[in-house]
Amino acid sequence: MSVLGRLPNDEYLEKLAKTLKAAETKGSVFLTQKRYSPKDGVTNEVPDTNALLFRATDGNSDKKKKVKFSTVVKAEDLEAFWVKYTEVIKAGMVGLRKKDKKKKAKSKAKAAAAAAAASSTK
Repeated sequence: MSVLGRLPNDEYLEKLAKTLKAAETKGSVFLTQKRYSPKDGVTNEVPDTNALLFRATDGNSDKKKKVKFSTVVKAEDLEAFWVKYTEVIKAGMVGLRKKDKKKKAKSKAKAAAAAAAASSTK
């Protein structure tokens, strides 16, 4: 497993862009965000409760090849980070396919027709 650990915010965004680019043709990227709460039992410091932890991992099921990296964004840097983060995410989503709505509509129509035929035969 390739664990890069905590990266500075700009390096995290660069690594995320590369990971999304690599997963364009095949693969997944998992993103998580949560409130950052450090586990430090030695000091009684009050942590920055508005800091966020951003994690990313490629979808590799082989633990030896899996890539994991994260960053912590302080509250005062959060707004600027969100702007850059959303740009990277939007740029990385060009490889996604749109849903085929016609297939869904056809299957619903078939199900409705089958239900109507079943109710008329009773």
